[in-house]
Amino acid sequence: MKKAKIAVITWTYGIDDLETLFAKIKETGFEAVQFSGNYRVHRANDVVATAQKYDIEILSYDPMSFKPFDDEKLTLKDAVKHYSDVIEYAKAIGAPMATLQGLSYWTKEISDYEKAIQFIIEAVRQLDKVAQNLNITLTYEACNQYEIPWVQTADELLRIHSESNAKKLLLVLDSFHMNICETDMLSPLRKIGKLLHSYHVSDSGRSGIGSGHIDYVAQYKVLQEIGFDGYVFFEFVLPEIRPYKLPMNEKQMEKSIQQNKYSIQLWNAIAESSIK
Repeated sequence: MKKAKIAVITWTYGIDDLETLFAKIKETGFEAVQFSGNYRVHRANDVVATAQKYDIEILSYDPMSFKPFDDEKLTLKDAVKHYSDVIEYAKAIGAPMATLQGLSYWTKEISDYEKAIQFIIEAVRQLDKVAQNLNITLTYEACNQYEIPWVQTADELLRIHSESNAKKLLLVLDSFHMNICETDMLSPLRKIGKLLHSYHVSDSGRSGIGSGHIDYVAQYKVLQEIGFDGYVFFEFVLPEIRPYKLPMNEKQMEKSIQQNKYSIQLWNAIAESSIK
Protein backbone atom coordinates (compact mmCIF):
# COMPACT_ATOMS: atom_id res chain seq x y z
CA MET A 1 0.00 0.00 0.00
CA LYS A 2 1.33 3.40 -0.96
CA LYS A 3 1.02 6.13 1.61
CA ALA A 4 -2.65 7.06 1.33
CA LYS A 5 -3.57 10.57 0.35
CA ILE A 6 -5.56 12.26 3.11
CA ALA A 7 -8.50 14.49 2.24
CA VAL A 8 -11.49 15.98 4.06
CA ILE A 9 -15.23 15.95 3.43
CA THR A 10 -16.33 19.57 3.30
CA TRP A 11 -19.70 19.37 5.05
CA THR A 12 -17.90 18.95 8.38
CA TYR A 13 -16.86 22.61 8.28
CA GLY A 14 -20.45 23.84 8.14
CA ILE A 15 -19.47 26.70 5.83
CA ASP A 16 -21.49 27.65 2.75
CA ASP A 17 -19.33 30.51 1.50
CA LEU A 18 -16.80 29.00 -0.90
CA GLU A 19 -14.02 31.49 -0.17
CA THR A 20 -14.22 30.95 3.58
CA LEU A 21 -14.59 27.18 3.19
CA PHE A 22 -11.53 26.63 1.03
CA ALA A 23 -9.46 29.06 3.11
CA LYS A 24 -10.24 27.04 6.26
CA ILE A 25 -9.48 23.77 4.50
CA LYS A 26 -6.10 25.14 3.40
CA GLU A 27 -5.44 26.42 6.93
CA THR A 28 -6.13 22.95 8.30
CA GLY A 29 -3.50 21.41 6.05
CA PHE A 30 -5.58 19.47 3.53
CA GLU A 31 -4.69 19.46 -0.15
CA ALA A 32 -7.79 17.63 -1.40
CA VAL A 33 -11.50 17.39 -0.64
CA GLN A 34 -14.72 15.55 -1.19
CA PHE A 35 -16.97 18.50 -1.98
CA SER A 36 -20.42 18.45 -0.37
CA GLY A 37 -21.94 21.75 -1.48
CA ASN A 38 -25.43 21.98 -2.94
CA TYR A 39 -25.24 21.77 -6.71
CA ARG A 40 -28.35 23.96 -6.93
CA VAL A 41 -26.63 26.75 -4.98
CA HIS A 42 -22.97 26.78 -6.01
CA ARG A 43 -22.14 27.40 -9.65
CA ALA A 44 -19.63 24.86 -10.89
CA ASN A 45 -17.22 27.46 -12.25
CA ASP A 46 -17.18 29.24 -8.87
CA VAL A 47 -16.29 25.99 -7.10
CA VAL A 48 -13.51 25.28 -9.58
CA ALA A 49 -12.08 28.79 -9.39
CA THR A 50 -12.04 28.88 -5.59
CA ALA A 51 -10.49 25.43 -5.28
CA GLN A 52 -7.79 26.42 -7.76
CA LYS A 53 -7.12 29.66 -5.87
CA TYR A 54 -6.27 27.67 -2.74
CA ASP A 55 -4.59 24.83 -4.65
CA ILE A 56 -7.15 22.29 -3.40
CA GLU A 57 -7.90 19.22 -5.51
CA ILE A 58 -11.54 18.15 -5.77
CA LEU A 59 -11.48 14.37 -5.64
CA SER A 60 -15.20 13.67 -5.50
CA TYR A 61 -18.67 15.14 -5.22
CA ASP A 62 -20.85 14.04 -2.31
CA PRO A 63 -23.93 16.29 -2.22
CA MET A 64 -25.67 17.13 1.02
CA SER A 65 -28.72 17.86 -1.15
CA PHE A 66 -29.20 14.12 -1.67
CA LYS A 67 -32.82 13.76 -0.52
CA PRO A 68 -35.99 14.00 -2.60
CA PHE A 69 -37.33 17.53 -2.66
CA ASP A 70 -40.80 16.27 -1.74
CA ASP A 71 -42.35 12.89 -0.95
CA GLU A 72 -44.38 12.90 -4.16
CA LYS A 73 -41.11 12.32 -6.03
CA LEU A 74 -40.20 9.03 -4.39
CA THR A 75 -39.97 7.35 -7.77
CA LEU A 76 -37.23 5.55 -9.64
CA LYS A 77 -37.46 8.10 -12.44
CA ASP A 78 -36.91 11.02 -10.06
CA ALA A 79 -34.05 9.26 -8.24
CA VAL A 80 -32.25 8.65 -11.53
CA LYS A 81 -32.89 12.24 -12.69
CA HIS A 82 -31.60 13.69 -9.41
CA TYR A 83 -28.41 11.65 -9.45
CA SER A 84 -27.88 12.21 -13.15
CA ASP A 85 -27.71 15.90 -12.25
CA VAL A 86 -25.26 15.05 -9.46
CA ILE A 87 -23.02 13.14 -11.88
CA GLU A 88 -23.11 15.98 -14.40
CA TYR A 89 -22.20 18.46 -11.65
CA ALA A 90 -19.27 16.28 -10.59
CA LYS A 91 -18.03 16.43 -14.16
CA ALA A 92 -18.48 20.21 -14.24
CA ILE A 93 -16.37 20.77 -11.09
CA GLY A 94 -13.66 18.42 -12.29
CA ALA A 95 -14.38 15.71 -9.73
CA PRO A 96 -13.66 12.22 -11.10
CA MET A 97 -16.15 10.58 -8.71
CA ALA A 98 -19.74 11.07 -7.51
CA THR A 99 -21.41 9.34 -4.55
CA LEU A 100 -24.73 7.47 -4.67
CA GLN A 101 -25.58 6.38 -1.11
CA GLY A 102 -28.33 9.00 -0.87
CA LEU A 103 -30.39 6.87 -3.28
CA SER A 104 -31.62 5.04 -0.21
CA TYR A 105 -33.80 8.03 0.71
CA TRP A 106 -35.99 7.42 -2.34
CA THR A 107 -36.93 4.07 -0.77
CA LYS A 108 -37.89 5.39 2.66
CA GLU A 109 -41.58 4.56 2.14
CA ILE A 110 -40.80 1.03 0.91
CA SER A 111 -41.27 -1.26 3.90
CA ASP A 112 -40.21 -4.42 2.08
CA TYR A 113 -36.43 -4.82 2.16
CA GLU A 114 -36.16 -6.78 -1.08
CA LYS A 115 -38.22 -4.25 -3.01
CA ALA A 116 -36.09 -1.41 -1.65
CA ILE A 117 -32.84 -3.11 -2.61
CA GLN A 118 -34.14 -3.89 -6.10
CA PHE A 119 -35.09 -0.21 -6.48
CA ILE A 120 -31.53 0.82 -5.56
CA ILE A 121 -29.95 -1.79 -7.82
CA GLU A 122 -32.02 -0.66 -10.81
CA ALA A 123 -31.20 3.01 -10.12
CA VAL A 124 -27.48 2.18 -9.98
CA ARG A 125 -27.79 0.20 -13.22
CA GLN A 126 -29.33 3.19 -15.01
CA LEU A 127 -26.94 5.72 -13.49
CA ASP A 128 -23.99 3.62 -14.56
CA LYS A 129 -24.87 4.41 -18.17
CA VAL A 130 -24.76 8.14 -17.38
CA ALA A 131 -21.42 7.70 -15.62
CA GLN A 132 -19.97 5.75 -18.54
CA ASN A 133 -20.95 8.51 -20.96
CA LEU A 134 -19.26 11.15 -18.79
CA ASN A 135 -16.37 8.94 -17.62
CA ILE A 136 -17.20 9.48 -13.94
CA THR A 137 -16.60 6.87 -11.26
CA LEU A 138 -19.57 6.13 -9.01
CA THR A 139 -19.28 5.04 -5.39
CA TYR A 140 -21.74 3.58 -2.93
CA GLU A 141 -21.01 3.86 0.79
CA ALA A 142 -22.46 1.68 3.54
CA CYS A 143 -23.93 4.05 6.15
CA ASN A 144 -25.56 3.32 9.49
CA GLN A 145 -29.31 2.88 9.92
CA TYR A 146 -29.67 6.15 11.83
CA GLU A 147 -28.62 8.12 8.74
CA ILE A 148 -30.12 6.24 5.79
CA PRO A 149 -33.01 3.76 5.37
CA TRP A 150 -31.10 0.89 3.73
CA VAL A 151 -27.62 -0.45 2.80
CA GLN A 152 -25.55 -0.59 5.96
CA THR A 153 -23.06 -3.41 5.36
CA ALA A 154 -20.27 -4.55 3.07
CA ASP A 155 -22.33 -7.57 2.01
CA GLU A 156 -25.09 -5.28 0.75
CA LEU A 157 -22.58 -3.18 -1.17
CA LEU A 158 -21.24 -6.29 -2.86
CA ARG A 159 -24.75 -7.37 -3.80
CA ILE A 160 -25.49 -3.98 -5.38
CA HIS A 161 -22.24 -4.12 -7.29
CA SER A 162 -22.84 -7.66 -8.52
CA GLU A 163 -26.52 -7.43 -9.43
CA SER A 164 -26.36 -3.99 -11.03
CA ASN A 165 -23.38 -5.08 -13.14
CA ALA A 166 -22.34 -1.43 -13.04
CA LYS A 167 -19.04 -0.93 -14.82
CA LYS A 168 -18.21 2.41 -13.16
CA LEU A 169 -19.21 1.51 -9.59
CA LEU A 170 -16.76 1.16 -6.72
CA LEU A 171 -17.46 0.92 -3.00
CA VAL A 172 -16.75 2.92 0.16
CA LEU A 173 -16.42 1.87 3.79
CA ASP A 174 -16.43 4.16 6.81
CA SER A 175 -14.93 3.26 10.18
CA PHE A 176 -17.70 5.07 12.09
CA HIS A 177 -20.48 3.27 10.23
CA MET A 178 -18.74 -0.11 10.40
CA ASN A 179 -18.46 0.25 14.17
CA ILE A 180 -22.27 0.45 14.33
CA CYS A 181 -23.34 -1.98 11.62
CA GLU A 182 -20.70 -4.68 11.21
CA THR A 183 -19.87 -7.55 13.56
CA ASP A 184 -16.18 -6.70 13.28
CA MET A 185 -14.10 -3.92 11.78
CA LEU A 186 -11.70 -5.89 9.58
CA SER A 187 -13.59 -8.50 7.56
CA PRO A 188 -15.63 -5.84 5.67
CA LEU A 189 -12.38 -4.36 4.35
CA ARG A 190 -11.21 -7.80 3.23
CA LYS A 191 -14.58 -8.57 1.60
CA ILE A 192 -14.60 -5.36 -0.43
CA GLY A 193 -10.93 -5.75 -1.32
CA LYS A 194 -10.02 -4.31 -4.71
CA LEU A 195 -13.46 -2.72 -5.06
CA LEU A 196 -12.67 -0.28 -2.22
CA HIS A 197 -12.48 3.14 -3.82
CA SER A 198 -11.98 5.14 -0.63
CA TYR A 199 -12.03 4.82 3.12
CA HIS A 200 -13.71 7.25 5.51
CA VAL A 201 -12.21 7.89 8.91
CA SER A 202 -13.92 9.05 12.09
CA ASP A 203 -13.71 7.38 15.47
CA SER A 204 -16.51 5.59 17.30
CA GLY A 205 -18.11 8.86 18.45
CA ARG A 206 -17.71 10.55 15.03
CA SER A 207 -14.76 12.62 16.26
CA GLY A 208 -11.04 12.52 15.49
CA ILE A 209 -8.63 9.59 15.60
CA GLY A 210 -7.96 8.51 19.17
CA SER A 211 -11.15 9.99 20.58
CA GLY A 212 -12.90 6.60 20.61
CA HIS A 213 -12.11 2.90 20.63
CA ILE A 214 -11.52 2.06 16.95
CA ASP A 215 -8.20 0.31 16.30
CA TYR A 216 -6.82 2.19 13.32
CA VAL A 217 -3.50 0.37 13.39
CA ALA A 218 -5.31 -2.92 12.74
CA GLN A 219 -7.44 -1.32 10.03
CA TYR A 220 -4.42 0.21 8.34
CA LYS A 221 -2.70 -3.17 8.25
CA VAL A 222 -5.72 -4.69 6.51
CA LEU A 223 -5.74 -1.80 4.02
CA GLN A 224 -2.14 -2.72 3.27
CA GLU A 225 -3.09 -6.38 3.01
CA ILE A 226 -5.73 -5.73 0.33
CA GLY A 227 -3.44 -3.42 -1.61
CA PHE A 228 -5.53 -0.30 -1.02
CA ASP A 229 -4.02 2.83 -2.53
CA GLY A 230 -7.11 5.02 -2.72
CA TYR A 231 -8.22 8.08 -0.83
CA VAL A 232 -8.66 8.40 2.93
CA PHE A 233 -11.31 11.00 3.81
CA PHE A 234 -11.57 12.53 7.29
CA GLU A 235 -15.16 13.19 8.42
CA PHE A 236 -15.02 14.44 12.02
CA VAL A 237 -17.40 16.35 14.26
CA LEU A 238 -16.84 17.68 17.76
CA PRO A 239 -18.37 15.69 20.64
CA GLU A 240 -19.97 18.73 22.28
CA ILE A 241 -21.90 19.85 19.21
CA ARG A 242 -23.71 16.64 18.36
CA PRO A 243 -26.33 16.25 17.00
CA TYR A 244 -25.92 19.63 15.28
CA LYS A 245 -22.55 18.41 13.98
CA LEU A 246 -21.32 21.72 12.58
CA PRO A 247 -19.03 24.27 14.30
CA MET A 248 -21.26 27.10 15.51
CA ASN A 249 -18.69 29.69 16.61
CA GLU A 250 -15.02 30.61 16.19
CA LYS A 251 -13.92 28.61 19.23
CA GLN A 252 -15.55 25.44 17.93
CA MET A 253 -14.15 26.03 14.45
CA GLU A 254 -10.63 26.34 15.84
CA LYS A 255 -11.10 23.19 17.90
CA SER A 256 -12.37 21.36 14.82
CA ILE A 257 -9.33 22.46 12.81
CA GLN A 258 -6.97 21.34 15.57
CA GLN A 259 -8.75 17.97 15.76
CA ASN A 260 -8.14 17.48 12.05
CA LYS A 261 -4.50 18.55 12.28
CA TYR A 262 -3.86 16.16 15.15
CA SER A 263 -5.57 13.31 13.28
CA ILE A 264 -3.43 13.99 10.20
CA GLN A 265 -0.35 13.56 12.41
CA LEU A 266 -1.72 10.35 13.91
CA TRP A 267 -2.66 8.82 10.55
CA ASN A 268 0.76 9.63 9.12
CA ALA A 269 2.38 8.10 12.20
CA ILE A 270 0.33 4.92 11.75
CA ALA A 271 1.33 4.81 8.08
CA GLU A 272 5.02 5.30 8.84
CA SER A 273 5.05 2.66 11.58
CA SER A 274 3.31 0.17 9.28
CA ILE A 275 5.85 0.67 6.49
CA LYS A 276 8.81 -0.18 8.74
